[in-house]
Amino acid sequence: MFRPENRSSHWRLNCGYRRLVTVTDRLIVRRVTFKPVLQRLLDNPDRFLDEVRSDSEGFADSTLREEAEPISPSGAIPSLASIALIVFNSDSTVIALSRPEGWPSDFAFEELFNQLPSPKEPSRILFLRAREGIGLRAVSAGTGEAVNWNLPYTIRQALTANVDSRLLVCANAVVGKKGLTESVKAFGLTGLQQRVVMAVAKTGSARAAADELDFSYITVRESLSGAAKLMRAPNLPAVIRRVVEHSFGVLPSFFGTADEMVDWLPLSERQCQICELVTEGLSRSATAIALRISPAVVKKELEFILPALEVGSAPALARVWVEAKVLRYFARTTDGRLGFYDPSVEPTRFLPREDDRQVIAWSDYGPASGKPVLIVHSNWTCRSVPQKMVMQLQAAGWRPIAIDRPGFGSTHPGSLSQIDPFSQAIADTQSVLDRLRIGKIAVIARRAGHFTTVLKQTLGERIGPIILTSPSPPTADTGRRKGVVGVIKEAFFRSPQLIEFYFRVVTPQLSLERMEKLSHAIAEGSPPDQKLCDDPQFIRDRFRAIRPFSTGNFKGAVIEEMQVSRDLFNLTPLLAYNTMILHGLHDNHYSFEEVVRYWSKIWPGTEIRSLEDGGQFLTSSHPALLVDLLDELANRSEK
Repeated sequence: MFRPENRSSHWRLNCGYRRLVTVTDRLIVRRVTFKPVLQRLLDNPDRFLDEVRSDSEGFADSTLREEAEPISPSGAIPSLASIALIVFNSDSTVIALSRPEGWPSDFAFEELFNQLPSPKEPSRILFLRAREGIGLRAVSAGTGEAVNWNLPYTIRQALTANVDSRLLVCANAVVGKKGLTESVKAFGLTGLQQRVVMAVAKTGSARAAADELDFSYITVRESLSGAAKLMRAPNLPAVIRRVVEHSFGVLPSFFGTADEMVDWLPLSERQCQICELVTEGLSRSATAIALRISPAVVKKELEFILPALEVGSAPALARVWVEAKVLRYFARTTDGRLGFYDPSVEPTRFLPREDDRQVIAWSDYGPASGKPVLIVHSNWTCRSVPQKMVMQLQAAGWRPIAIDRPGFGSTHPGSLSQIDPFSQAIADTQSVLDRLRIGKIAVIARRAGHFTTVLKQTLGERIGPIILTSPSPPTADTGRRKGVVGVIKEAFFRSPQLIEFYFRVVTPQLSLERMEKLSHAIAEGSPPDQKLCDDPQFIRDRFRAIRPFSTGNFKGAVIEEMQVSRDLFNLTPLLAYNTMILHGLHDNHYSFEEVVRYWSKIWPGTEIRSLEDGGQFLTSSHPALLVDLLDELANRSEK
């Protein structure tokens, strides 16, 4: 991941409102803004609060009307482990390059330039051949178009400094191998299965993979059968599609659509639909039934599709289809700088559900020998754990594990619904614990008091000591209303339809710069949180935790926030001796009195502590204290 401290230039955000960048002794001042509704809210929250209180329905109607076409959450958060980006000057000279680890050091990028279409032609998927015999799926664009894409800093600077330059984005899951290696590991495949699946992704068939690895065909087939079983994939094309998809980062929640690929590939709409279904794992007969055509037509169309895309088998088609779609989404991703996925920072793992297209995304920060602790994310973020929290836990002998709940980040919604918001999440948690063979796990929850309560009630003795930080009580007519947080809280309480609007409009706009601006606005009036916002690592942690919503997978967040705002939960009181609730007195969401009033009834007898120097982000501001308290509770449990 490209980080500010690794750049040769220096940047700073003055309270999140202006971005100052020094590049080769030039000073550029640029105002960082959001779309109009949110920008006005940040500029004058008190006015918005008055409007919400005086006419909540009118406020909601006017807001939704003004943003009648909100930004579509269709972006991807790509991993640079499988994508190469090249900036060419008009004379074919390479002036900037981002090459995945493992690509040949002498790769002849200059030779690709002569294969590019005119910059006046519309963007489409290209098939380029390199001297090394490597085939690359790619998309090219001129400076005017490409500068609006989500790009690494050095690539963007090269484009803006050279108006006649060309950008070429190449996707190949097997050249660099790093992204694909991380993906097959994420699915928990054995070492042998990993090698075989990667070989099939490279060669396109089981027999070719056997020759590549010098294995017997029987060994390869058995390994692939075991991999498919672990991944709950119906066949080999589905296995290849899934590992290749995840090697490219975090993709949109509706990545399965095919109709928009028609203008990007030399295929008809029906042929694209066939590609989609076959690579999902459907047989030719099932594909024919789904499209209401005969199996013979499917066979005939595939006879055209394979040579048109220069592949010779369904597994090879699966890989190429994903690469083409990744390029399409890369080109349409809104400009969210530093919006890249880095598996070394977020060690993602995937656990397929019984439904073969549903996956649970989780992170195991290690070490394997540590005492397991589940870090539960809030309903405004995804699973990514603050770096300092991870380091403090590991230093004390703990093993942090985090799981995206259904409809958050990279976990599919499954059976999630407003009627039943937590059953799927509980089942997912149990599945991950079973996969890891963890009998009992401690918990540190960030605001998610309702889910944690149901988790303890359902799994009982499998849940060890619990620390609830700033658990949200239901929103009441009276209560703390302050600044931007107060407006959002009031708006969600009085107009629940604005909850989904918030996620749909705000999250696709988030860049690191905007994340800092928004964080400063949210922290207004809370000295501890304002201090946190001056820490670049805190902003990066927040950005990583919220950025996955930009892909459109936020159904869980919307449902949970609606449940909290409208007090739709019906929790049974729970008596637990090894639980503690912490709340910062400078938390500008809820007062300490509100927290005590509600949660003392749900967790009778549980100690509720106030922190005089705490705000709402306790896992970032007080990680050492939380670890000490967790140790204290764990020792108490053992006695």
